[in-house]
Amino acid sequence: MHAVVSKQLAPHRLAPAEQPRYLHVAKAVRDAIAQGVLPVGDRLPAERELCRRFSVSRATVRRALVELETQGCVKAASTRGWLVTALVESNVLMGFTDLAGHRGFSTASRVLANTVRAPSLDEAEVLRTPPGSVVLELERVRLMDGVPVGWQRAIAAAWLAPSLADLRYEHASLFQGFREHDIMPARADYGVSAIPADARAAELLQVSVGTCLLQVKAVTSDQHGRPIEISDGTFLGDRYRFTASVNAETRPQP
Repeated sequence: MHAVVSKQLAPHRLAPAEQPRYLHVAKAVRDAIAQGVLPVGDRLPAERELCRRFSVSRATVRRALVELETQGCVKAASTRGWLVTALVESNVLMGFTDLAGHRGFSTASRVLANTVRAPSLDEAEVLRTPPGSVVLELERVRLMDGVPVGWQRAIAAAWLAPSLADLRYEHASLFQGFREHDIMPARADYGVSAIPADARAAELLQVSVGTCLLQVKAVTSDQHGRPIEISDGTFLGDRYRFTASVNAETRPQP
């Protein structure tokens, strides 16, 4: 791999007008990750090697690596060095566990609440709950590679999938629990906004109060068009990205 990387990260001297140098280094490494030259999970070349290739100081390389870590492209390894990671980016309907696993991350959850109860009036209206039915309220801090990246509360249609209440959500997937009952999450209507972290979110996600978070609210429906889940989550903006394709409305011409 390093022989290929050396071609992509070939030595390059910067003209004075191209300052700051650390951003040039960060962009070159980020481009190599985007092109697949540096795959997720691989170790970056040593800092000394990066210094040689870019003809910059170690301080410049370290600042570039911190910038890449902020962007979610790399992370410090448990031993010396840096590993290539990736943003969790979604433009298809996948649960957090499936999505993060697809990107090469290990996932887990810290369960804050796991309760079967009667729905509120608003929940019953959205989920079209039959009389006497119950819902599962599930609140979790979502972890990728042991790092908290999101805080999520879900209200699930437990009367459709009774075994949901028995799963251990430290590692279990709510979507997978539905699939085991032949209920396939097929559509989600999203609302996405930026919000500042309040005291509780800051504590759970290990960030400062006021840090900008991505709030994602969704109602998920199954293959039959039945609403099966209401979710409300806040995620670190540098670890989660939502993308969408929007088409112009087309109408028949008179």
